[in-house]
Amino acid sequence: MRSMGPHPLSTQFSVLFGQIQETEPIGGTYDVEWMGPYFIPRARQWYRSRFLLYGGRLFGSIDAGWTTYTSIWDISSGEIAFENASSFSMWNTQDVWTSALPQLMHRLKAANENPDAFNRRVRRLIPLEARTGRVVRKWTWPKRARAPLSGNELARLESACMQGARAESWASLTSDKYLQIVGRAYDAAFPELRNLAVREKHSLKADSRHGGLLELPDQDDRAFHDWYESRAWSGSHPWEIVFGHPLGVMLSPGPEPDGSWRFHLSVDAAGLFLHAVRMAIALGEASTPFVFHGKDSVVSTLLGVDIVEIGPFYGRISLPDLRDVRPEAVDRVEWDPVVEIHPISPVQRERVSHVLWTGSPSGNPSLST
Repeated sequence: MRSMGPHPLSTQFSVLFGQIQETEPIGGTYDVEWMGPYFIPRARQWYRSRFLLYGGRLFGSIDAGWTTYTSIWDISSGEIAFENASSFSMWNTQDVWTSALPQLMHRLKAANENPDAFNRRVRRLIPLEARTGRVVRKWTWPKRARAPLSGNELARLESACMQGARAESWASLTSDKYLQIVGRAYDAAFPELRNLAVREKHSLKADSRHGGLLELPDQDDRAFHDWYESRAWSGSHPWEIVFGHPLGVMLSPGPEPDGSWRFHLSVDAAGLFLHAVRMAIALGEASTPFVFHGKDSVVSTLLGVDIVEIGPFYGRISLPDLRDVRPEAVDRVEWDPVVEIHPISPVQRERVSHVLWTGSPSGNPSLST
């Protein structure tokens, strides 16, 4: 949504921008960005604000849980655009900024007048629900929960990956040979599919955007090679043998310098990690030439020894959920430092002036200071 001409909120944005310019931008970034004060619509709901200066515009964002409310204020014209929030949103973006602006201005004024007192107050009052941190994954599991990956499966996985690395590459590959390998992987991960034909298994599990793979002659290695090299399948997902978001399990054939073929197994969606492990075991034990990319990370996740993010934002475990599942784990969270607001330094003031004058950080020797 964009206004025509100066927006009624433009004056408040102008005051806010003047206050922001007196505070230190985030260090070590290419663009000039600030972490602003929190917007607090009600008790224990602290939503962080962030601002970026570029091209004569101030881009603002307020992160409220899984939703980001974005505004774009044109410094010269006073026009304001409010970008539509995600489907998770409970509020209208303009309404959020209308409520937030007076609070943000008030808090910035206090921060500029006495930054030490302001930062002490924020550190004292901010609820843990509004903070971010990290904890070892196993502490987010129910008490006495077992790791999904057993010791026996881990040993078999390591052995299978070594077998796959030692196996000789295939001199040729056809669509039928590829699908047979895929079928073996399905049987290991989804026993309920074992009685189905491989193309039925594929239709049930794979991304349907096969890019022509299923239309190739079954036994024609030249046809497969030419189709592969043509990249006619680019933009499709012929190798996503288990559909997932943003990607599931991938089993990609890749030509070696001598023209032979090896396979590359990978997995993105955490819910499919154990399936990918069982596929890798089946491939290795069948002496399939393959590499399991990201294996160590997958194993760490399944053993619960990796680190997970805690916080109110998308992709993190929320503090209320952690308390429900494992309340004693809250004491084990390593919390990130609370963001502080400090007066702008001469070097950073130069950066801001450069971007205001040119519209871009480009050409400023101190841009990453």
